[in-house]
Amino acid sequence: MLDYLVRSRARRQLLRRLWAERARGSVSALARAAGVSFAAAHRELEAMKAAGLSVAERDGVATVYRANLAHPQAEVVTKLLTATPPPRADSEQKLRGQLAALGAPLAGPAPKRRQPRVEEVLADGLVLAHRSPTVARVLPVAFWRQRDALDYECLERAATGRNERQALGFYLELTGQLGGDQRLVRRARRLRDRRRVALQPFFAGGRGAFARAAAQEKSPPVARQWGFLMNMELESFAATFRKHVPAAA
Repeated sequence: MLDYLVRSRARRQLLRRLWAERARGSVSALARAAGVSFAAAHRELEAMKAAGLSVAERDGVATVYRANLAHPQAEVVTKLLTATPPPRADSEQKLRGQLAALGAPLAGPAPKRRQPRVEEVLADGLVLAHRSPTVARVLPVAFWRQRDALDYECLERAATGRNERQALGFYLELTGQLGGDQRLVRRARRLRDRRRVALQPFFAGGRGAFARAAAQEKSPPVARQWGFLMNMELESFAATFRKHVPAAA
């Protein structure tokens, strides 16, 4: 029903994040969680605020959006959003299978049809990594195994369209460091947005005080350089990489 009533995919996804999952976050964080572009997320969140469906609050230097649970029709909106859950489980399993076909050590169904472009699968993997620490940990293996076959301009466009340009830079530099390939590091550094100075949680839902403190302690330096805080140490990435790419160790 929701797909029929709300034709905009970006609007549906953001409504689900705010109202069904009770998520809160900056435009960038919500765009990543919803798998939509920054521009689309900003447009929809501001439209929701104008309609009284969202509230924008300051959190340090960031503007954080959340559902306006004081809205007169809050109960109706909540019922609509929770009655039509997104088919995330099936789509995530399908993506895991596609990433596994690219060499990522993941369990998932083998692609039954023609595999999408490698660059599109990796860009979708960047989106999923924000919700799945397991995917986040193994992505460098997939990037490494595909590094000589990638169309990097296509990969950059795919990542930018998903609001994942900074995440792509982070993973290219991280993979280059883990495998000792300076070509990846140089490619990554061309993507850096020097205007981005505030650190943001990499993982969706990582804005609580405890989660932020853990991320402050464990974030690898390369993650901080790309503007991310993450509760995952560099050795966690390195151990996974050494296990599955022994020749590069």
